[in-house]
Amino acid sequence: MRVNAGLTQKEMADKLGISRETVSNYELDVGQPKMRDFLKWLIFCKIDTRSVVNQIDAIQSQVNKNIKVEQNNRKKTK
Repeated sequence: MRVNAGLTQKEMADKLGISRETVSNYELDVGQPKMRDFLKWLIFCKIDTRSVVNQIDAIQSQVNKNIKVEQNNRKKTK
């Protein structure tokens, strides 16, 4: 996302008020940004935050359904 937006790690770090190393770690999947920083990241990369939030909601809904199915299956086997 960041590269496609034409931003360096340093530029993204400056925009978020964090270190370049922290940006690098996020991109290497070492740690996770705070939700506020994640949403800012999306905005700086010109990503539609509503679309991302909708996708997160859809994933959460599916996870909840899977949990209910698993719980029901456990009840049936007891």
